[in-house]
Amino acid sequence: MIDVDGAFQEIFDSGDYTVETRVRIDGVFYGEDVLWSMTSKRSLFKEEKPMVGCAITGEIELTMDDPGIEFPKMASIRPYIRLQQQRSYGMNYSSWLQKGEFFIDSRKLNEDSGTIYIHGYDAMRKTHAPYPSSSYTWNSYGPDAYSVVTEIARHIGVSVDPRTIEKLLEKNYVIGFPAQYTMHEVLESIAAMYGGNFCMSDEGQLLLVGFKDFPLESWYLITENGDYITFGGTRILLRS
Repeated sequence: MIDVDGAFQEIFDSGDYTVETRVRIDGVFYGEDVLWSMTSKRSLFKEEKPMVGCAITGEIELTMDDPGIEFPKMASIRPYIRLQQQRSYGMNYSSWLQKGEFFIDSRKLNEDSGTIYIHGYDAMRKTHAPYPSSSYTWNSYGPDAYSVVTEIARHIGVSVDPRTIEKLLEKNYVIGFPAQYTMHEVLESIAAMYGGNFCMSDEGQLLLVGFKDFPLESWYLITENGDYITFGGTRILLRS
């Protein structure tokens, strides 16, 4: 998530705001006037259990008024949010921030309500296919992690997050020839080497997140509702 003008963080820090959503499907924007519901799920762990060596696929579900057109399968879905805040001079808005990119997997029309339900996955889903072995240009000692990750990204039609490129080049490990594996299995193996997991970023780029990259506040013990659990008034930290 890139806060271009800084207004998002400023409004968020105030604690006094509402969230507005919209979605772009197949290049066309749809706002809250036609959106009934929209939820997305993107995780770094399998079954929410902390571990390394994962490559997790994100999902999106939405229900909206039937626009009267047939969305093609694999059409792009990009959800956006912005914050709005009532001030004395009127409404103050943040910039729109993209929250992932997904691709339509299924859609179902409800003729009784005049709505359409759409389900989609992000590009990580495309990695569940054999590694493109015909593309090898490796040296005899084997491929390096940077070359493999960038090749997988090209094959599934995305780019690699700049932070991931920096991480891979800092320690560019040599890996085993990946021909007999799926691209997903190769990403999981590389993620384990770097002590982290792969996912798709808010901008739809391939992103490697290491355990040490998590901000300190993300390690506080919380309830299912996101409230801090305390002991004698002190927050419980899962790591130091």
